[in-house]
Amino acid sequence: MELRSLFKSIFGLGKHKENLTRAKLLDGYSNDYMPYDGEAYDNATGRNCIDTIARHAGKLHPKHIVRKNGNIIKVADDKLQYLLSVRPNWLMTASEFIERAVAQYYCYNNLFIYIQRDMLGNVMALWPLNFNNLELYEDRSGNLYCKFTFGSGDQATVPYTEMIHLRRHYNRDDVFGDPDGQILKEDIDLLKAVKVAIINIVKNFNRLRGIIQWTGTVRPEDQKAMWDDFVQSFAGPSNGSGIGALDNRGKFQQLTTDTQTFDKARMEFARDNLYKYFGVSANIVAGSYTEEEYQAFYESVIAPIAIKLSQEFTEKIFTPKERGFGNEVVFEANRLSYMSTESKVKIAAAMIPAGAIKRNEIRELFGYAGLPGEEGEQIVVSLNYVKSTDQTKYQTGQEPEPKPATEGGEGNEGKNGIQKPDGTG
Repeated sequence: MELRSLFKSIFGLGKHKENLTRAKLLDGYSNDYMPYDGEAYDNATGRNCIDTIARHAGKLHPKHIVRKNGNIIKVADDKLQYLLSVRPNWLMTASEFIERAVAQYYCYNNLFIYIQRDMLGNVMALWPLNFNNLELYEDRSGNLYCKFTFGSGDQATVPYTEMIHLRRHYNRDDVFGDPDGQILKEDIDLLKAVKVAIINIVKNFNRLRGIIQWTGTVRPEDQKAMWDDFVQSFAGPSNGSGIGALDNRGKFQQLTTDTQTFDKARMEFARDNLYKYFGVSANIVAGSYTEEEYQAFYESVIAPIAIKLSQEFTEKIFTPKERGFGNEVVFEANRLSYMSTESKVKIAAAMIPAGAIKRNEIRELFGYAGLPGEEGEQIVVSLNYVKSTDQTKYQTGQEPEPKPATEGGEGNEGKNGIQKPDGTG
């Protein structure tokens, strides 16, 4: 499919709805939203922070599950699962989809994903939207609508219920996350100033600064010619040594200035401001983190994103009836993959005896391919562990003796089967 038909492939001929009025929120009619990132994505440090979070979030595994009585009874194998885990739309892979979504979430503190459905209401594709302006409208029943204006000039109006909307710094506005563009721009401008100062230091490192004093009487035009020749020969960028020469007609007096410049500490201060804003560290960005550092990064940054995605996808993709039958979307991560081999061995040693892990999960933990068929899906368990109620039968082969009855004939249970605090009925 050609890129020029992208708008048409998402919204058809354009979605418009009549009889809509501007939505009135609790703070009035100020319901326009324009995404602004404070130039964070155009700054190398800002982009490194956003890209680092997006790449690690791209490792999340979205799954369509069915839960009953709090327990997962199956992982659905349907078209929705394929969309979530392989190809959310014809333009993106699942990891690219998550990376773009998270990048927009951190750039603008808002993420909008449009749920494209067919005539029967089945999900056809998921599209993270990048737009120029958004206006909120409502119908006579109070249902909320989003009117998007894109860079091409095209417009589409869709129900808010068809939008997966994640917010960051959700505080002042009724609907949108607070745009921190201006706050972020201050730190970015500071970092730019530091970099400009360093660049100027490098440029001026070998330059001569001083005054030429002519020892005799020299005509002004001759002074200019001699000065030009001196500058071009010795004070320009072609002179890598920083050393010049004069004959006995002139004497060069060097000028030294103690110019205050940004040092390493100021550079780190400006950079750390951006790191703190995005919740990362230098080691996380550089990829040289320890287990403890990644654990802290996961818990403080990746896990909150996964929770928000899971809750919002579940709410917007499924109907109340479908949710009532236990349908959910969860975003999971293999949190063990970043551990050292020693730590993985300890995890396996703790989980295998208790029957808490499958054979393929053990192999995946150590980077091996899974076993084919049902063999790899079998749970490994140690026979040294049994339920406490089965200890006698396991050791002697005989059933445990029944508990002695109380005076009322019910043992430790009362007449209604409810155990009393003192053991009587």
